[in-house]
Order: sequence, then structure tokens, then C-alpha cells
Amino acid sequence: MLTEPGPRPPFTPRYWAGWLGVGVLWLLGKTPQRLGLAVAVPMGAVLRGAMQNRRRIAQRNIERCFPELPSAVRDALLRSCFRSLARVVFETAWAWSASAHRIRRMGHVEGMEHIAAARQGGRGVLLVTAHISCLEIGARLLAMELPIAAIYRPLRSPVLEWYQNRSRLAYGEAVISKREMRGALRLLRRGGLVWYAPDQDFGREHSVFAPFFGIQTATLLATYRLAQLTDCAVVPMFPVYDERKRHYIVRILPALDSFPGPDARADLARVNAIMEAHIRSAPGQYWWIHRRFKTRPAGEPPFYF
Repeated sequence: MLTEPGPRPPFTPRYWAGWLGVGVLWLLGKTPQRLGLAVAVPMGAVLRGAMQNRRRIAQRNIERCFPELPSAVRDALLRSCFRSLARVVFETAWAWSASAHRIRRMGHVEGMEHIAAARQGGRGVLLVTAHISCLEIGARLLAMELPIAAIYRPLRSPVLEWYQNRSRLAYGEAVISKREMRGALRLLRRGGLVWYAPDQDFGREHSVFAPFFGIQTATLLATYRLAQLTDCAVVPMFPVYDERKRHYIVRILPALDSFPGPDARADLARVNAIMEAHIRSAPGQYWWIHRRFKTRPAGEPPFYF
């Protein structure tokens, strides 16, 4: 668990690509919101054409998760997905470098009373979310209301890793690598708040199969085990972007009752169902480019071709 970003990488040729990326993110963070959102529209079309492998993955996911939709509607959903991905660049830049005043003008948080109720008695709170495109700016909005820590996947670039941690620690309590989950256990046991997006496929060893969009999906056991080991409350939290109002909303739902129960599979199916309901309300904002259904139950054919 990190509460400081650590030493800054040097400005040597080995790290120039990373520093260039940091410079671009810093500059984009100064971009007016209206301009950034306007640029994201054509940029989404460019990404859809350039990211051919990811486009095929997203097409496959959308096809299987929304079989009831006409092909024209699924194509529109795919385009919306890549527009959301283009917005991620600006949303991340704003979250990491825009002033608190600017961020407050961009969005708000709903349902803070559910966190207050969950924290009674000094319990920790695990804020379970999904890989929604505006997750980063949603976390910034929530962190302006109360101290939170984030579980994250380390980046390959040491410079971008340092800049990411430095930026998140400017408004968050801590950052916790998914490789060091003991930090999350300590924080939850002492009544802290941790946000976690477990909707990724890390293989059979760390998962159980539970339904998600009607598909048996490798679902990480970490959500269940963190609650089991710390007696924390599990509170769903989802950000969403209102395209009509150009406004971000972080929606916090009531804590899950009787979680964890005796059946991990049943509990994780509950979590998946809550995620699915939110995703269906704004499907173009989900991270469909991820190979969410890569790991299959024994005997099933590969999901992706």
C-alpha cells in the first residue's frame, strides 16, 4: 500500500516516452471540458479504426451480451463504446490535474447516506464498481467527499506509474496494487474505504463461475474474501456520464445485506447482477474491449476467435 508516490524517475532517454505521455496528459488536463468532449467524438472513430483487435473483442462481447438487439443497434453501441474510450483520455487527464473547483463543476455524488450507514460501528467499506469509462473522474469526485483508497493494476511504464500514483495520492488516501492485497485488508480492518473494480478475468485459479449477462463468467473471489476476512460492508458504486447534460454522476447504492453469506458463488452472482443492471442503463460506457469471458468452464469452446 502506497501513501507516497515514491522517487520520481529520471529524465534520461530510457524514460523519454513516458515523460512525453505525462506531458500530454498534463496538457489535456488543462483542456476546457466542452472542447475535450467535442474532440472525443471524431477521436472515437479513429480509435475504432485503429484498434482492430480490441474492436473485434468488443464486437464479440456486445454480440453475446445483447443477442436480442438488431445488428444496427449493436453497431451503434460499438461506436458509442469507442467514443467513451476517447473520452477516457480527457477524463483521466482532468481527474489527475484539474483543480477541485473545475471537477466540482463537472459532476456530483448521489447516495452518500449509504456510505454513512455502512460505516456505523467503525466498519470498513469496500466500494465495488465496474470498469466504466468514466471511473477515474468518478473516483476523483468521490474522493472530494471523503478519503478513499484505490486498488489498481500497475502500469508498465515507470514514469506513467509514478505520475498515476502521484496524481491519485493528491486526492486519495492510498493506492494499493492488486499484487499487494494485504494493504487493502489492513485498511478495511481499521475502518477505511477502498474502491475496487473486480470485473476482470484473471483466470480460473482466483475465480468462480457466476452468471454475467447470462454467460457463466470467471468472477474474482477477492470481493468475497475481502468481506469475509475484514467484516467490511460491500457498497456498490457506479459513475455514469450524462451525455445530454455533459455531467458526471457517481451513484452509491445501499450496502449488500448479509454479505458475505455461506455461498461465495451465490454472493458473487449478486454482485454481477448489480453490475449488469448498471451497465444496461448506459451500455456504451462499459469497457467492452476487455476479454471479460476469456476463461471458460471445462468443456466449453473458446469465447474469442
